[in-house]
Amino acid sequence: MPGVGVNVMKWIRLALCACACLASAMAQAAPPRSVQGLVTQVSDGDSLWLSPPGKPAIEVRLRDIDAPESCQAWGEEARKALSDLVLNKVVTLQISGRDSFGRTVGALMVDDLNVGRHLVENGHAWSIRTRWDQGPLVKQEKMARALSRGLHGSPGAVQPRDFRRTHGPCRAGQSAPGAASQGLQKVSSSAASPAPVAFRCDGRLHCSQMTSCAEAKLFLAHCPGVKMDGDRDGIPCEDQHCR
Repeated sequence: MPGVGVNVMKWIRLALCACACLASAMAQAAPPRSVQGLVTQVSDGDSLWLSPPGKPAIEVRLRDIDAPESCQAWGEEARKALSDLVLNKVVTLQISGRDSFGRTVGALMVDDLNVGRHLVENGHAWSIRTRWDQGPLVKQEKMARALSRGLHGSPGAVQPRDFRRTHGPCRAGQSAPGAASQGLQKVSSSAASPAPVAFRCDGRLHCSQMTSCAEAKLFLAHCPGVKMDGDRDGIPCEDQHCR
């Protein structure tokens, strides 16, 4: 039955043609795995806007790192470090996917410099934690910690994920408390109670975790989520420290 053989071959050719067309369409729809462009804005220590030539700007989240939140200690320093490296420069983004906010995730290169790795090595970001391990840049993070670089220069640095879990996301216009260079607030030597020279928002929320009235007042004034002023009169820890 020669007619049957002809029909079978015809169907095979049609199927192959359909597969080729589908593969071509998928290739055209897939985003480029690498893109070059000009960095026009740095939002924080691990996200920015990239403008490829003749195309809409892309919001980028650097892969493998987690920088301090903008309202967290060292948040502004981390943003400035990233800005100094990439702002108004042509960079290459090696795309790996998208995050839950719709941002393009990838590794950013300035010439031969891996920007994310550089930030972790110099203490401006952490190796991003996963469900299974401490992330791909944990060795660089440990080196920065051993050398007291950047955010590791002060004791009690809090990982961004722990800060977000305790305080929630930063509000618009909210900045880190304390001195701009260290995220610290110095207390006058004339304070009523003895106190450490410097403080930072480190996740402590309760009066039992404070060491003095001055420290409690600082946390109440600058750190979101604290629970030290039950009667809302502006004076924290009245039963323990600020009597």
